[in-house]
Amino acid sequence: MTSGTFEYDDEGRRLFRPSVPPFPRLEDVIGLLDPALASLREFDRRLSALDKMGTVGRLFARLDAVHSSGAEGSTTTFTDLMEYESALRVAPDRNDAAVVAAAAAGLDETLDHGDLQGLILRIHKRLFEGNPNKMLAAGAGTFKKIPNYVRDPDSLSALFGYTKPSSIEAALSDWSAFTLASEDGTSEIVRQVLSHWMFEHIHPVADGNGRIGRLLVPIVLRAKGFTNKACAFFGEAVHDDKSLYIDTLKDARISGNPTNYVRQMLSFLRRTADSNIVRLDRLEAIETEWKGRFARIRSNSVVHRLYPYAIAKPVFTVGEVQKDLGVSFAAASTAARLLQDEGILSVPDDSSRNRLFHADEVLDVFDRFKAPAPSRPFAM
Repeated sequence: MTSGTFEYDDEGRRLFRPSVPPFPRLEDVIGLLDPALASLREFDRRLSALDKMGTVGRLFARLDAVHSSGAEGSTTTFTDLMEYESALRVAPDRNDAAVVAAAAAGLDETLDHGDLQGLILRIHKRLFEGNPNKMLAAGAGTFKKIPNYVRDPDSLSALFGYTKPSSIEAALSDWSAFTLASEDGTSEIVRQVLSHWMFEHIHPVADGNGRIGRLLVPIVLRAKGFTNKACAFFGEAVHDDKSLYIDTLKDARISGNPTNYVRQMLSFLRRTADSNIVRLDRLEAIETEWKGRFARIRSNSVVHRLYPYAIAKPVFTVGEVQKDLGVSFAAASTAARLLQDEGILSVPDDSSRNRLFHADEVLDVFDRFKAPAPSRPFAM
């Protein structure tokens, strides 16, 4: 079997153009396919039931963006991203946090009229528009103009070249037709896993191909009605096992047989969905426990609106509460003080006078890399 063909750049270096990949035999993947489907469907169902006007789901989108970007070298943690998306716009690396936030927002994009190429460019524009790197910013929302390469010790030139820029249109046309097709006897989730392999070998934009490719899978599965939410995430698994991810992508290319790659991707999808189901369990338990703490406070108190707010937005200022809940600054401050007295909220020691509140239990659900920080007393 062949996985593609080689073309050449102006200097005679080989550039790979992938062919449409074959589906593996069902009997070779069914042992991983059924569990992956069960986990993904349960996560989708639970997320749809718990989601409050889309707010909780956005936390999982941001978690996936943090890990997907981390796999590409980003240092922004989930807590960093929450602080960056607060009114204060603070982050250890604001430029890095901006790209991660853009990746998370990419899940808001939809597949309009089957225009996958337009979807790629809209996500790419989100990622790199305004980037301090002027070359990346200038190319935001456009396909690559020059070939891109990755180090490959197994190649004669020690470099592997992705699809030739002049072949991008034709390669993406083949990819789009495969991605959007629906055929009896084929698994939709396997199709999108194979589509991901094909996209990553085309590498149609100058930078961000990995993050864009990992966004396309949940967006397309939602658009095709396979899931209710864009929730087929695998960025966390890739972040944990980047070398395994790269090796299986490469193995399918060299061997022409995508079976091992598909099996590994199904494992990644299941692992991520299972981890997220555990997170949903923890969020439900946290909210139930918080609710019990304020059972004696009158039901129309701002407190009863603030603790669910802190589940969906675990980093915020009093000003944001005032605006988002439509209450007075004094009422928002009093409610925040009550939650802080209960140990639900903390104020980081380095927070500004605007009092950036953290719902630490929620952040701990999502942030494996959150460093404990001392807190300081609330100041009215």
